[in-house]
Amino acid sequence: MIVCKKTIGNFLLEHLASLPLVIFLMHDNRCWTRSILICWILFFPAYPGFSQCPVESLRVSKENPHLLATEKGTPVFLNSFTVWMLLRNGSREDVEFLLADLKRKKLNAISTIALDLELEELGKNYYGDYAFQFNEAGLPDPLQPIVTPGDDPQSPEEYDFWDHLDFVIAKANELGMYVVLHPAWGDWFTGGYNGKPSRHIIFNEENAYKYGEWIGRRYGEARNVIWMVGGDRSAVYGKLDYRPVFSAMARGIADGVKGGAGERHPLISFHPRKWAPNSSEWFHDEPWLSFNSIQDTPYDQVTSVPNDYGLSPVKPTWLCEGRYEGPITDWGVRYQAWQTVLSGGFGHTYGSDAWQFPRDNWRQYLDLPGLTQMGYLYYAVREIWSDKQFLGRTPDQDLILGDQGETVGDGNTRGDGDGGGASASRKAGRSDRITAMRGNDGSWAMVYTAAGKEFRLDLSKLKGRLKAYWFNPVTGKWWVNGAETAEMHPFQRGIKAGKGDMVFDPPGNPGKENDWVLILKR
Repeated sequence: MIVCKKTIGNFLLEHLASLPLVIFLMHDNRCWTRSILICWILFFPAYPGFSQCPVESLRVSKENPHLLATEKGTPVFLNSFTVWMLLRNGSREDVEFLLADLKRKKLNAISTIALDLELEELGKNYYGDYAFQFNEAGLPDPLQPIVTPGDDPQSPEEYDFWDHLDFVIAKANELGMYVVLHPAWGDWFTGGYNGKPSRHIIFNEENAYKYGEWIGRRYGEARNVIWMVGGDRSAVYGKLDYRPVFSAMARGIADGVKGGAGERHPLISFHPRKWAPNSSEWFHDEPWLSFNSIQDTPYDQVTSVPNDYGLSPVKPTWLCEGRYEGPITDWGVRYQAWQTVLSGGFGHTYGSDAWQFPRDNWRQYLDLPGLTQMGYLYYAVREIWSDKQFLGRTPDQDLILGDQGETVGDGNTRGDGDGGGASASRKAGRSDRITAMRGNDGSWAMVYTAAGKEFRLDLSKLKGRLKAYWFNPVTGKWWVNGAETAEMHPFQRGIKAGKGDMVFDPPGNPGKENDWVLILKR
């Protein structure tokens, strides 16, 4: 396997208790072939060898439970890219190119699926491998993963579906990136979007738990894996309640990770359907739910994120699937991202039609402007701040005096509340909303104006003498004296905070796509 390997000595020590059985089987000449297979199943599916990897495991921050942080307490802004069908359609070379490109653009995660959403060929990947054996109904059996001895990519007999997933996770880890992994897409739990039974429902409470435990154990030592159950489906459709099945898989993952990596607790969330309740409505109080997730509408980032932010117990929240660039302009994607983060989201997921990862032309989607702009987002909300400042971030719409604008959808309806009957128009929506966040010590503030409207700030919520900066989220540059510069320079100094108010007028004329970010800091 192409992973971060442990030493042989450490590996044997950690698995010493299993050696008598292994030795017995290997000396049983009557079942030599079976012995090798059993040894492989005993060791390697539970051991892809990720323990000596450079990426630190993430957890909910102890200092600010609205955020994620490393084990050492360093806060992390998760900036993810949607490639649902990477495992289906991507080669090893594709994976390497994709991750390197995303790394350069300051994205630090990908969101993908093991057992994907498409029924054609039932999940056969780029190399012609299936993830599971098939049952009598001709459907994947989640209790029979196809795992073969060896992991040589030059050998079709050795390099199996799970070896390829190992490679993706290990390569991401090598680059300091995370993998937001769905063990299976929602089709396999609920059927279609309306919750009606279909032939490809394969999970129940029992096998969902067992599969979750198996895959959790296999990647228990992969410190860069973040888990998602659900997969663009509602947990409840009328009288159809799938919460027990989703919860069973999540518990299985948690138990599997603990079994494979000691007492380390994995990060797990639920990926809801758009136009429907988000994860918090169904699972917020579940012990396995580490953080909440919302999906894309033009406006959920300014409604659901603040709602989740205010829930008790406190858990982080983010946008796990954003609006896709292509059907939506880069501005539509951009304002959703900025509004998500400044409303309290710990991260954001960018998307385009790259989610399909079409084999012949997937690289074209890496040239879309919105993807590069997600790197500017990362720079502005994470890199210019110290860890202490980032940990002290607090969304605060009361910082804005007067009209705050709005974000709405054009021609969209929310449906019946459980994902059924929604009219999901792909129109862009519109926004002139002004969204604000500040440091809880009053030392800084960040304000995003989606359409370049001027705004008035309450300076009594801030302290000291502040510098003011205009940041262009389209170009990633700073605006000073009527021109852009790559260096961070203020357009005004010596703003006295602590009392009074002040009007800020962004460059250019108010209107669609003239979005700006104001930063005030000591």
